[in-house]
Amino acid sequence: MNEEQAKAVADALSGNAWNSGGDIWLVQFQKDQDRMVVLSDEVICEYENEDAFTKAKPATSILLH
Repeated sequence: MNEEQAKAVADALSGNAWNSGGDIWLVQFQKDQDRMVVLSDEVICEYENEDAFTKAKPATSILLH
């Protein structure tokens, strides 16, 4: 997802567009104080906390392709 797409999705779904590096853009949603959902153009992942996100250890995921 490019920056323009990520910002449009984030605006539509009340999330935050985030550049993860290498011109890769994600959309992040905070579910509660700890849990978060991250959306790319390939997968939707739910993480138990930011540490799990940093370690790329999703609790659940849905492949979009």
